[in-house]
Parts: sequence; structure tokens; C-alpha cells
Amino acid sequence: MKNREACYDHDDDRAGYCHFMDATVNISTGGILKVCAGVAAILAVTFGRAATPCLADPVPASVRVKGHVPAKAIAAAQNLGGVPLDTQISMAIALPLRNQPELRELLARIYDPADPNYGHYLTAQEFSDRFGPSQADYDAVKSYAESQGFAIAGTHPNRAILDVAGAAGTVGSAFAIHLQQYQAKDGRTFYAPDNDPAMPSDIASRIIGVVGLDNAAVWHPHNQVISAGSAHMSPLQIGTGPGGALSPTDILTAYNLAGTTATGSGQVIGLFELDGYSASDISSYAGYFGLPSIPLKNVRIDGFSDRPGSGADEVTLDIELQMALAPGASQIMVYEGPNSATGVIDTYNRIATDNTAKQISTSWGLSENGAQSISTPPFLTSENNIFMQMASQGQTIFASSGDDGAYDNGSTLSVDDPASQPYMVGVGGTQLYVNSGEAYNYETTWNVNNTISGGAGGGGISTVWSIPSWQQGIASAASSTMRNVPDVSLNADQYTGYSIYFNGSWQIYGGTSCAAPLWAAFAARANQLRAANGNPLLGFANPLIYQIAESSNYGSDFHDVTQGTNLYFAAGPGYDNATGWGSFNGANLLADLSPASTPESPTGVTAVAGNNQATVSFTAPTSTGGGVILSYTVTSSPGGITATGATSPITVTGLVDGTAYTFTVTATNALGAGSVSTASNSVIPAPASAVPAVTPWGALAAFGWLCALLMIGPRKFPS
Repeated sequence: MKNREACYDHDDDRAGYCHFMDATVNISTGGILKVCAGVAAILAVTFGRAATPCLADPVPASVRVKGHVPAKAIAAAQNLGGVPLDTQISMAIALPLRNQPELRELLARIYDPADPNYGHYLTAQEFSDRFGPSQADYDAVKSYAESQGFAIAGTHPNRAILDVAGAAGTVGSAFAIHLQQYQAKDGRTFYAPDNDPAMPSDIASRIIGVVGLDNAAVWHPHNQVISAGSAHMSPLQIGTGPGGALSPTDILTAYNLAGTTATGSGQVIGLFELDGYSASDISSYAGYFGLPSIPLKNVRIDGFSDRPGSGADEVTLDIELQMALAPGASQIMVYEGPNSATGVIDTYNRIATDNTAKQISTSWGLSENGAQSISTPPFLTSENNIFMQMASQGQTIFASSGDDGAYDNGSTLSVDDPASQPYMVGVGGTQLYVNSGEAYNYETTWNVNNTISGGAGGGGISTVWSIPSWQQGIASAASSTMRNVPDVSLNADQYTGYSIYFNGSWQIYGGTSCAAPLWAAFAARANQLRAANGNPLLGFANPLIYQIAESSNYGSDFHDVTQGTNLYFAAGPGYDNATGWGSFNGANLLADLSPASTPESPTGVTAVAGNNQATVSFTAPTSTGGGVILSYTVTSSPGGITATGATSPITVTGLVDGTAYTFTVTATNALGAGSVSTASNSVIPAPASAVPAVTPWGALAAFGWLCALLMIGPRKFPS
């Protein structure tokens, strides 16, 4: 046999089975099939029969790991034939996390301000020890990869990713697939497998899949640009920066941050990037606006060269806008990886395992659905696991939701990955209107000329991810079962855009690519305030953002966007799938995200018993700690039965009739639960008194007896 692929050419998927063609054949499961050609020939001559199929020694059962064929991309492209066998292919074998139910419970607790574990984040080592794949599984996968002829290109401390590389011929032989070349309608060529990879079941059970068997997807930045020389187009540019675009001072003024003292001091901000940048552009921007020179640290992934390429404007604007809103940050870490599935996974994983930047933004994405999508399950699941690790470590990451409105794939209702991921803050776009002096006036949805090409804020419903707990119960969300996007928004209209210095000149940029890094910089300000008071960092921001947005302070903490559409979903009061909760009202939201202390205890606690329950009333605490009260928790004694609510009174159910109870109340803000109130009066739940039912006929009979007694009158009875 000329190569191992022939086993599968002739016999479909059955590992260990091939037609007699040569003396020795190595099969994909690693067994060695030894065939004596002379014996076979003798058999053929002596017994007059053709050589029969031959079987290897017993080997582990082989299975195909589903979800690796990018069917939509292939269907929209022309097949050009097989990939040359010596083409080098870089892949990332993704392994599943352990103890996932425990991890999800942990995440729910560390992001519940009323829970004692609130803000008790893990270190990267603690995460790996408790939830990372086992060392035994990692070693087994590594040994298997090496046995198949792959080079180990990289290992990761959380053991969630194993980077391997090999020639296309080795890939095909190892996984019993053929890598085919295709040409997309736009002329770009890519490769993809003709089948899912096959491997021994004991290896398949240890992995999520193999990321990088295709390169059909190319990640795109979500930005829109016009020349600063085109200033004062209609609608007019609203800023004081070059070309009439927004300067750092304009952003602070419009979004109510000019009077705040927090600048992101002491905070490390991170950027996920798939291109390089020119340091001179950054220096020119900072110098022009009088900003501090924040140290930049480039972290190159998978041998990436940080030379600026076609996406360098994205990297540049991300850095400059983070500097604009968090000029006091101690460092901006720029993680730069290759624009490939393997590069994306490796770059996100490095941000998680470094666990240095606690607020990160990404402005690169792809639609969940479409020919240019990354909808293969192994990639999306691996990505989600990385974001779960970030959340467990107190990292928050903001992703631009896309610039194609509700049609992220360009033609059908769809949303952008990673903004649609459940452990990601999806950031949409608005159009900002200001008064004189750049003071905030109002915002509408970002939607240029009702066209996808003009630009519109991404938003809609995920077809992949179920609705997260913190998004459930929002009546105005478009879906009650699936993840809704975006979570928040900020100005993204290129015609009310931002001054960016790129490639030696001033440009005006918009797009949700601008909104995401600004939200990350805003989080750095919040974390500065929280750290200054010795409190845990913000961490994954969505649970707290949603709690505050659903509190009485929504109208003062957010700018609710109620006008316009994103080409399909309409803005409206409260949450909507065009702009999420809206944009931040800076100083106000900072105060509620970063109060000085937890609340004092509620007072005047009283209880009224019912059947298996009690209703507890109380007076709100005198001091809220400087932040809005998010919830109250009532706790029974005995039993420790709890009930939560937004205001007094709160009913506690599940009590035992006939048992005496008292109750205490705590108030919770963004820093956690405050002190416990004094106990209420003692009450004993009991069933309602049994009262016989009175029928109409019974009432009539009673009335008749009364009349009879009156007619008889008083009588003297014998003593």
C-alpha cells in the first residue's frame, strides 16, 4: 500500500481493515498490519481464490469525533482537489474541563453578592487543579499525537489545549480524512476535511475535538472608518478632535466621567488582537491629547510576527481608546496571535492562563452561522471553556457585537461570536447626540441608512447558547430561552466617531470595535475604586450589570436607548436586542459598581405568620454604603430558610406549621451583603382556622329556625 489513506479509500471507516496491497501497512490506530505477500500469493494460486481482506492484531475501537466539517463553507465553495501532502497544518487539540457541574455552581456563587463566596476568585493554578483536564488525560493525548507522527508545538498550563503540527499527509493518515482545497466566492482559498477525524475511542473520550483541521474562517474586526478630511459630513461630527471627531475629553464629558477621580490607576488592561501595530502611532495619539504614555506589553502567540498588517488599524484604535478612557492604567497587554482557529484559541487561552489583565476587550469576531462562520462545536466549546476560566479568576472580557445589525452573516438573522458567548459581555452600538460643550443629549440605535453596508449595531438571538441565569425573566428580551445579544452599548457611529491616529495620519473611526475597548477601560476605573477599598474586583461584569439595570437606579446609571432599530430589532424602554441596557452614565454607574462599603442593616423587622409561611416587613437601612441596594435576604431561625426580594415585605415559604420562628434581614449592594438586622418578633405558622362551608340551602334553613323562634316568643321552661 502506498500510504495509510488507502485503507480508508477501500474500506470506509473501519480501522484495522485494509485490502491486501503491500507487505506492511501502518493503520491509523497505531497497530501494524503485517501481511506476508508470499503466503497470500501461494493461497491465491493453490486454492484458486483471490486474496481476502486482512485484519490487524486487535486494536482499540476507532470512532469519529463529530463536528469538524464546515459544511456551509464547503457548500458555498468550489473544490480544487486535495491539499498537497507536505503542506504543514497547525492544530490545537482541545480537552474538556473536569467537574463542570461544580464549576458552574462555583461561578453562580462567586457572582452572587448575597453569597458568602462572592468575589472569592480562583488563581490560574487553582482552576487547573480543580477543573482543568487531568495530567493523565493530557499525557495520553500527547502520547497518541506523537505516535501518529505529529510534532508537539506547544503545551498549556491549564492542560485544556495541546498544540500539534504535521504535514497534511500525516493529518490524513492519522485521522482517516482527506484535506481538500476550496475556493470561496470571494476568491479566497481554504482547506477543510472531507470527514470528521477518526481515532481510538479511548482518545476520543478524552478530547472535545481538533481545532484547525480547516481554515475556512477568517476573523474580522468590527470597525468603520472615514477620513478626517471628510469632516462635517451629514450628520455633523460632534467632537473637538481632528476632523470634528471625539477626543478623549469629549468622551469623558459626554458619558459623565469628567468629574470622576478614577482613571484606571493600578489596573492592567488586556487586548485580544490578530494583527500588529506601529508604536509611533500610539505615541503620536498620546502626545497630541496630552495623555500619559501607558506601558505596552506585546505578548506574541504561536510565533506571530507583530508587523502591522491589514488589520493594524483595529489594534491601533483599541489601544488608543483604552488609553483615552483609562489614562491611569499601569499597563496595556496586547495579545497578538495568528488569524486562524488555532491562533484564536491559543490567544484567548494565554490571556486566561496568564491571568494578569482583569479587564479585556476583543473586537474580532465571526458570525455564529453562515459560510464565513466558526460554528463547529469543538471550537465554540473550547472557547466557552476558556471564558469560564476567565470568569472564575475574576477576569471580565468585552466583545464587540458586530457592525451588520441583526444580520451578522450578511443575509439572515444571526449574531456574532464571541459576543454571544454566555461568559462574555457583548457590546453593541449607538449614535450619540450631544449638546453644546459636548454634554450628553441622547442616543439612538446605530443604523446608517437602514443598510448593512452602512453599518448597524449587532444584536439578536444566539442559536447556540441557552439563556444565562442573569438574563432570565427580562420580559423585553427577544428570547426567553436563548442568549440575547448585546448586553450593553456605546457610541459606534462613524459619523459621530472617534479621532484615531493611524498610519501617520488622523482618521475617524466608528463601529462596535470602538465601544468594546471603551467599556473595558471603564471597567478598569471601577476596579480601581473597588481595589482602593480593599474589595474584590468586578470580575465577569454581566451578573452585576444586569442586577443594577433591574434595580431602581437603572434610569440614573444607564442611558436607555429607545429610538431606532438595528435593521430588525427595535430599541425600547429597558433591555432590547438592539442596544442591550444602553450606554453607561459614567459617574453614576461607577458609584453603584464600586460602593465604599456594604449596607447597614435594615431596621424595624416584623413578621406575620401564615400557613407554612411568614411575611416579613422591614425598613431600608439608613446607609446603603454608597451603592444601590440590589436585594434583601430574609433568613429564618431555626432552619436557615431564606427568601430574597427587592423591597419590603418578603414572604418566606417552606416553614413548618407549629414551629416558632424569628427572622433577620440583610441588604446587599455591589460589594456584598451588609450586617444582619436584629431579629423579628417570634411567630408560629399555622393553617387557617377550619371554617365550615355554608351553602345557600343551609343559610335558608338557619333563617327559618330563627323566624320560628321569634314567632314562638319567650317561653318559661321548667326548672
